[in-house]
Amino acid sequence: IEKSHNKKVFVIGIDGETFDLIKPWINEGRLPNIANIMRNGVHGLLKSTIHPLTAPAWTSFMTGKNPGKHGIFDFIIKVPGSYNVKLVDSRMRGAESLWNILGAKGKKVGVMNVPLNYPPEKVNGFLISWMDAPGTDCEFTYPAELHNEIKKHIGKYVLTVNFNLGLDDYIKDIFNMIENRAAAADYLMKAKEWDFFMVLFSATDYVQHAFWKYMDKNHPGYIPELAKKYGNVIRDVYEKVDEKVGYLINALPKDVNLLIVSDHGAGPLKGVVNLNRWLEQKGLLRFKKDKRHFAIKILRKSFIVLKRRLPVRIKGLLKSMIPEARDMLESKFLSSSIDWENTKAFAYGAYGNIWINLKGREANGIVKPSELHALEDYICAELLKLTDNKGHKVVEKVYKKEELYRGDFTDRAPDLIVRWVDYAYHSRQRFGEEEKEIFMDAQKMPLTNLEMNGFHRMDGIFIATGAGIRKGVEITGAEIIDMSPTILYMMGLPIPEDMDGKVLNNIFKSECCEEGKIRTEKTAPGAKKNDYEGYSESEAKKVEERLKNLGYI
Repeated sequence: IEKSHNKKVFVIGIDGETFDLIKPWINEGRLPNIANIMRNGVHGLLKSTIHPLTAPAWTSFMTGKNPGKHGIFDFIIKVPGSYNVKLVDSRMRGAESLWNILGAKGKKVGVMNVPLNYPPEKVNGFLISWMDAPGTDCEFTYPAELHNEIKKHIGKYVLTVNFNLGLDDYIKDIFNMIENRAAAADYLMKAKEWDFFMVLFSATDYVQHAFWKYMDKNHPGYIPELAKKYGNVIRDVYEKVDEKVGYLINALPKDVNLLIVSDHGAGPLKGVVNLNRWLEQKGLLRFKKDKRHFAIKILRKSFIVLKRRLPVRIKGLLKSMIPEARDMLESKFLSSSIDWENTKAFAYGAYGNIWINLKGREANGIVKPSELHALEDYICAELLKLTDNKGHKVVEKVYKKEELYRGDFTDRAPDLIVRWVDYAYHSRQRFGEEEKEIFMDAQKMPLTNLEMNGFHRMDGIFIATGAGIRKGVEITGAEIIDMSPTILYMMGLPIPEDMDGKVLNNIFKSECCEEGKIRTEKTAPGAKKNDYEGYSESEAKKVEERLKNLGYI
């Protein structure tokens, strides 16, 4: 009998990769390595978290738990008892990571560039943070000396790309990052002892945000002349990543199970919804109208116009010259824009997140707890009626947080979670008073230095091959929370009982499932505590800039 457990596991994360693109390109012969893995293994859609956002999705991957148990719902977290927010980091994760569960069982791990792993945890092996590390001049690896070791063998390590470039230079930066990531992974997988190894390629996600409209003739921003130049950029990046997949797996020992995973899918961004303007229209939110706030508003509006119209080179120069002024304008605007004493609900975040201004919970709450459910029901019902400027329905469903999440950290979640139709819309991340319209063309929004025209979808990808795994089979029912328990099972280890995910039995040959019965244990060792310490001010500025450039905050 081929054993499916007690195996080493090698995971390649390909951020945002989608079968909507993979399958047609495989049929054209463009992705030979991924095609070969699919033929010799199983594949299927991988359901993301709601929302399908990088921070909660990869955290659910690494914990096997829903966001209510790990506490990461977005790239930001609202500080209890205030209207302030902080960037999330690994210290705010309220559940043990897969790598630490493995390490506690004596397994050696290697983890490269998985989001929400800064500051890097101590692991039984090594770990490299994602772009949520402020830079390579800080301790972004564990152990700290690993950075110099990598530099000695492959040269400078590329943590992320420069989002302040024009399209042509941005493309060059993307390909350089892919080459660098693969070279580092190749060195580490050969130089280090490991039982579990994971490397994440983010390039696919980065280009889908910025180049979707150039390949999609149905996109509202499609321009034939520019499509001739940029229409194949996403395809070219997929091909380069496929090349590196082949490069890495050719160096794997034969007794290793291979997984390829994405945290969410991708598709066109059709528009941006200013939920706070909608709440204002419904009489649930009031913006301040005093003269001082009006002056701040004019300054902020001027900054946005400059950001939208100036050439990339000049924008970069201004950023380096006046970062404090920009940050002051943004913080002043955010802290003073809403009249809290006359606001019942407000929205914040990259997707549709609504908080009730609840008395006893919020600093200036006005909604009585006895009024909460009726107000939530009213907002849900009204949002389902919402249509865009062309009369198209934009809201598929509105969830109360208790419907989606369960666990000790559910109180961190927004009260209402808006699921857009096909996730083709983006919510105005900030309070959004500078725009008067509820619906905005994504092409006109200053979301990023690069124009935002693609965003996330619910369905990521799952591909697996190895001993005991079925061949040439398409599976259904896989979710991102299933990854940690399935990996633990492959490695012959018990599954913590408080994990929400399941072992994907349908990927294994029937005799292997019988031979390797699932074992459970009470809890993952050393569960982490709630921590709001977060980044220093200087660290936060660097990370915020990158996340803004991808439309995440």
